[in-house]
Amino acid sequence: MTALDDLGLLPEDFPQPSPFMSEWPLRRDVVHLDHGSSGACPTKVLEHQNALRWDLDRGSPEFFLSRWSPRHRAAKEALARFVHADYDELLLTPGSTLGLNIVTQSQQFQPGDELLTTNHAYSSVTMLLRHVAHRDGAKVVIAKVPFPVASSEEIVESILACVTERTKFAIIDHIVSRSGLVFPIKRIVQELADRGIDTLVDGAHGPGQVQVDLHDIGAAYYTTSCHKWMCAPRGVGFMYARQDRVRRLKPLIIARSGHWRDSDGAAYSWLEHTFEWNGCHDPSGVHSMPKIIEFLETALPGGHAAMVKRNHELAVEARRKVLEILGIDIPCPDDMIANMVVFPLPDSVLPETQGILPLCKTLWENDRAEIQCYHWPTYPKRIFRFSVQLHNSMEQYIWLAGKIKAALDEETRIAKTRTVEVNGTTT
Repeated sequence: MTALDDLGLLPEDFPQPSPFMSEWPLRRDVVHLDHGSSGACPTKVLEHQNALRWDLDRGSPEFFLSRWSPRHRAAKEALARFVHADYDELLLTPGSTLGLNIVTQSQQFQPGDELLTTNHAYSSVTMLLRHVAHRDGAKVVIAKVPFPVASSEEIVESILACVTERTKFAIIDHIVSRSGLVFPIKRIVQELADRGIDTLVDGAHGPGQVQVDLHDIGAAYYTTSCHKWMCAPRGVGFMYARQDRVRRLKPLIIARSGHWRDSDGAAYSWLEHTFEWNGCHDPSGVHSMPKIIEFLETALPGGHAAMVKRNHELAVEARRKVLEILGIDIPCPDDMIANMVVFPLPDSVLPETQGILPLCKTLWENDRAEIQCYHWPTYPKRIFRFSVQLHNSMEQYIWLAGKIKAALDEETRIAKTRTVEVNGTTT
């Protein structure tokens, strides 16, 4: 498809991204405000990945015999430094879903045991817990965390209120996809550990959006998808298991190890030998990890910390201006969000069509705005989400607020028209 900007056909009010947009290959005729869903990979990382892929395709037998293992090691060494973990506590995966399944399906429960999560959990997490609970005769307990919310203490209290002597395992978000809240994860992990409960942290939106120190968090397990906020190619993620929990895990796929002992005698970890070879595959994404982290550390003076600070500050200010224009109260304190802004909208007038709310469809088809709007907790309640990344600008969010307001006004007009028609009155 030819981009409208290439044809000079963009609307006069079309907002400009930040100058950092040049780092990404994103279409210029789309307003990219949904980085949190599937991410976006910088051009220089994609070019590096392509070079690795060409190296593989020029001679795959030699590649897998002599270069796969050392590149895998280099990728994990870079990652271990970035997230403050030991090398042999990490497993490179295609994304958080595999890590969640490895950890959760490795657990063994007794009838009557309770598995804890929250109403903010991603739907796949709840499905996974229910599967394991059904397998072992356990029970899934869902803590009701409020949103809007006034403080982090409310989150902790809501979770701990659901803990009993039967609670054996918990999956808790680090940063929530649905509500955008940054959970006080270190506090939650410690409170649960004090009660003898292991926590698997769903960190799909953690690394990259915030700085992560896995040893400081202290969780038994952590899993993420790097294609979101670390700006990795899709199909790149990792799973962390604390040293004292590594050997409790069981592979979902039984296969031989893909690692040979290097000529220098380097031995690979138990996780690598047991989990990382799932058949012949394209490793160029995960092997791009050093380049991914290089981008995060060099995009701004001051490194990744400066990137995190810039994006958070823009998210806070954009949220303030958008909600002011829409006349909506701020749903949580500034320090409880990172780069994802979520807020409730008036009840939906129309139901979803093929899983898409009419407002999403309107903003995409009429304005080429990529955002998220979904029913939560149930129809007709709905919430709206936009993301902030280095390529975004304040101009885009002010423009977005105007488009949302116009779409909501149109919904109100349609609703009034339908009410009149139902009452049998002509307009």
